[in-house]
Amino acid sequence: MNTKKLISIGKSLAVAILILGIIHDIATFTPVIQGGLTCLASSDFKAVVYISLICGTSLILCGLLLILLFKKVEQFSFLVLHILVIGTFLAINGILAVVSVIENPFGWIALLLSLIMVGIIIKIKADLKV
Repeated sequence: MNTKKLISIGKSLAVAILILGIIHDIATFTPVIQGGLTCLASSDFKAVVYISLICGTSLILCGLLLILLFKKVEQFSFLVLHILVIGTFLAINGILAVVSVIENPFGWIALLLSLIMVGIIIKIKADLKV
């Protein structure tokens, strides 16, 4: 598969990661609206909300960065190393999400998207000979 096609797939995956983050942040408020977390102490509730929001926000940030970096990676091949760092962060995030909350579909989707993303990044890195 040629580099342009891989970059296009990478951008699409980055958009999917960004959307997953947005959905995750929106879904964070579902238990708040429904009152499903009333069993937690106030400080624990705030911690759960914060952790959930920061997780979704990190997906949004990584998705945005990947979209921007993929646009310039052919012109500046050294950017593939930066993209690989972000992809590795996403993979670690996905692995820990599945390990922490195995029944959470967001974790499984994040893991799947991030592992595919890392594979594409490695292939692009090999194609660009960086």
